[in-house]
Amino acid sequence: MQLAQKISVSLDPSLLCFIDRYASGHAARGRSAVVALALQLLRRSEEESYLSAAYAQSAEQDLQMAAEFNASLADGLETGAPSLKAAHEAW
Repeated sequence: MQLAQKISVSLDPSLLCFIDRYASGHAARGRSAVVALALQLLRRSEEESYLSAAYAQSAEQDLQMAAEFNASLADGLETGAPSLKAAHEAW
């Protein structure tokens, strides 16, 4: 496991005030914990965006493949329940 690295970040005073209020109101272990949580949420949001884009890109093709699969299920088959004799016949 890698050790945490110390960095220097410049923030707008309103953001710093928000971090301090959030830390005290949510029992966070200080500013670093709040910034780490914010970055984790940002990363999760980015990952969800990438997944949504990938799904949207493949959705049309997936629907077409599902339609083709469903159409192929009925190819050459009679509708209705199979007879007992037909169930035992060899292919």
